[in-house]
Amino acid sequence: MQTATAPYDVAIVGAGPAGAACALALARAGVARVVLIDGGGRPGPVIGETIPPDTRRLLDQLGLWEAFLAEGHLACHGSCSSWGAPALGFNDFVLNPNGPAWHLDRARFEAFLLEQARKAGAETISARLVGVDEAPDEGLVLRLTTPTSGAVFLRARFVVDATGPAAALASRMGARRRILDRLTFVYGFFDATDAVSSSRLTLLEATPEGWWYAALLPGERLAVALAADTERVKAERLGRDESWLRAALATRHLATRLDGCRFLPGALAPRVALSFILDRVSGPRWLAIGDAAACYDPLSAQGLYKALADAMTASAAISAALAQGGDLHKAYGVDAVARFAEYQTNRNYFYGLERRWPDSAFWGRRQARRDLARAA
Repeated sequence: MQTATAPYDVAIVGAGPAGAACALALARAGVARVVLIDGGGRPGPVIGETIPPDTRRLLDQLGLWEAFLAEGHLACHGSCSSWGAPALGFNDFVLNPNGPAWHLDRARFEAFLLEQARKAGAETISARLVGVDEAPDEGLVLRLTTPTSGAVFLRARFVVDATGPAAALASRMGARRRILDRLTFVYGFFDATDAVSSSRLTLLEATPEGWWYAALLPGERLAVALAADTERVKAERLGRDESWLRAALATRHLATRLDGCRFLPGALAPRVALSFILDRVSGPRWLAIGDAAACYDPLSAQGLYKALADAMTASAAISAALAQGGDLHKAYGVDAVARFAEYQTNRNYFYGLERRWPDSAFWGRRQARRDLARAA
């Protein structure tokens, strides 16, 4: 068994977008010893994602905007939706002061953030968290297992949980999920090289038993996702190519977008999408960020934006604690609850707009108001 000879200032468990951005922000803030613990790749394909125009401000603050532009992601100039009415409504970003949204090559974006964190001075190790203990002097001791060295003890004054919905560290510190909703997403992919439509707009279409999303990805690929209740996905076998494609082609607007596109068989990716917040997102020596702290409904299109924003908020909180030589202030947790409350308000509003199918179980569940953030 090995033990770190000196404690790190900050250990970040999870090297995805939230973790890498937090490591970068800490390094840029002058925190000397930051380590990213990379537990390995996620299962299944990495889905592309569209980030909103406001993400530019976060990338600017991280000092990454020019480097991001050089990565060659695909500009998205707006969105369209059939939501609450049969016709498409449009929202363009032409007058947005932050410019367009961006369709990402997600795997390349994640690798980009990780490389930027390393360049800024963050260390990285490949290891998996297996336990956590209070340090005898200060901070926490992480028990890790590595592919090459076996069991390792790593000490850190502060620890960040960036492990996604698993919340691997926070759950070991006693935090539990408070679940608002549970959707099943089934992603499919198309070769859009010969698509009749040249639109780069994201598309959202509500149907009686769920909703569909489509976005163009770099490399002339179209990502299409169905959001539905798990019972429907199982009953109609929507995790299978033929059934899923039949449902997609039964839509009104999405089916038109698919004209000329070639379905890529064998690539369906079903995933559970939880909407939740932890009952505790921080403690005196740890905090959770991104999807480890709270997951938002994909309808909000805030996944990566929230990951970067949380990373920067966490960096500021930890930097202040290090400078003062004390514990983390409780304000981080209070702010996280406030942000989740705002998200719930917006989610309730948007699901409440769709009133065309009053007998639909799917829409009825989403329109039954719940308020986890303010619950006792």
